[in-house]
Amino acid sequence: MTTVRVAVGSGNPCKIEAVRRAFDQMFSSDDVKIVISSHSVPSGVADQPFGDKETREGAKNRALAAYNAACSEAAENNCLEDMPDFAVGLEGGLDKVVFEKHEELWCMAWMAIIGNNITTCTSAKAEDDEYCAVNGESKSLSWGYAKTGSFLLPPALCDLVLNKNMELGHADDVVFRRVNSKHGSGTVGVLTKGEIDRTEYYVHALKLALIPWIRPQLYFDSSAS
Repeated sequence: MTTVRVAVGSGNPCKIEAVRRAFDQMFSSDDVKIVISSHSVPSGVADQPFGDKETREGAKNRALAAYNAACSEAAENNCLEDMPDFAVGLEGGLDKVVFEKHEELWCMAWMAIIGNNITTCTSAKAEDDEYCAVNGESKSLSWGYAKTGSFLLPPALCDLVLNKNMELGHADDVVFRRVNSKHGSGTVGVLTKGEIDRTEYYVHALKLALIPWIRPQLYFDSSAS
């Protein structure tokens, strides 16, 4: 049995469950066990990030902080076998777009995954991928990134975010009269009447961020053409 340990840079249950689903599905095997640890770490960016650069940076910061936190905990407990194989950061953001002289807000999120190139991390590689870790255990760290699909926010939410300086989650609670919606179905959930909840919204992007470990020969092997 191969154990894949994944540190998540959030205490948000939606994000934790999204990571669990993505890894379970991509590492789908009776011989692989996914173990998740959560770490409430800062993003290092604004509470409401805008644009791809800031949002992606927030995801990267969370992933790296989660990785370091998980490593520190394993060392403090003298359990080196609990060192993380992967760490994940998820960061929601907004894009400002001017279209036909009207300012719009589009919702999106970035995923960042940091992981080793060891055989454990590449155990889900494609069957036709011929990558082999150096000496079986290359300890170099690599990154994978992906962005969710984006969707247009309604004017009521845009007004609260742009003119009242609210985070999207707080604006969502006001407009839809909910409490702590960002720990529930999220804005995407209420707008799609539950067809796409916040967890499922993240899962596809997390799978895309794992591509380097699915095709490591193309991403990690410098000799690959």
